[in-house]
Amino acid sequence: MLRSIPMPRQLSVGVLYTLLGAVCFGTTGTIQAFAPEGCQPLAVGTMRLVVGGLVMLLWVRCRSGFTHHVPWPKKATLTAAVGIIVFQILFFQSLVRTGVAVGTVIAIGFGPMAGGIIEYLLRGSVPSRSWFTATALALCGLVTLSIDDKATIDMTGVLMALGAGAGYALYAANSQTILADRSPQEMIAVLFTFGGIAMSPILFFYDISWMFSMRGFISIVLIGVIGTAMAYSFFATGLATLPLSSGLTLGLAEPLVAALFGILLLGEPCSFQTVMGICIIFSGMFVIARNPT
Repeated sequence: MLRSIPMPRQLSVGVLYTLLGAVCFGTTGTIQAFAPEGCQPLAVGTMRLVVGGLVMLLWVRCRSGFTHHVPWPKKATLTAAVGIIVFQILFFQSLVRTGVAVGTVIAIGFGPMAGGIIEYLLRGSVPSRSWFTATALALCGLVTLSIDDKATIDMTGVLMALGAGAGYALYAANSQTILADRSPQEMIAVLFTFGGIAMSPILFFYDISWMFSMRGFISIVLIGVIGTAMAYSFFATGLATLPLSSGLTLGLAEPLVAALFGILLLGEPCSFQTVMGICIIFSGMFVIARNPT
């Protein structure tokens, strides 16, 4: 089924939902930082998918149920699930090495550029002028952050964050194909349940006793419900009416939220260069919000 051309009101609603999703995404690094000592990034990423998938399965089952008259696009579903798994594996590992603020900025900041390239390769559509402007600003912001001597920079962590950003864009690109015939909630329920099952063997290689403490349990529930189920549901709803490149650029609200939480709640370094880098990235997000087509 071909997607209809979105009207201006639809674009505005899409922008709002995308920003809400990005804000929810921005809580994940901080929630992980408040988890008990000894928690492993891969275990957190796995449980994030498991809890998020179960929450969305229950939501769909209690609301309207799954659509049965349209077959699932198998290739897009598998590729999107791989993108999610890659993101989970690399993202939380990168946060440990680079810090919540910088790691999130790099991972999500790379998303729009990767998304524009993927969109061109998959659909042959050239990103808008706004995308080029916003991406250029995002790159300038990332460079400003990377040369900050007071920030916690680890090149392995930076590479992991870039890989996570590519996985994030791969998921977003293929999710648009699924959203042509399915609701965002259906898509998230299936993709995250699949991803959680695929990653669950990782739990056998780690000590997961921390999950059964009150603090660990609350952390897993929060990151699964707010940072996963709500975040991806909002983001997918917005992505259904926006160009991929624009949606991913609006997702730059996530590192802004993560950076603010990292600085205000976790006491991470905040120099003039850090503030400048964040402001430059925000300006790119503002450009694409003004003209998302």
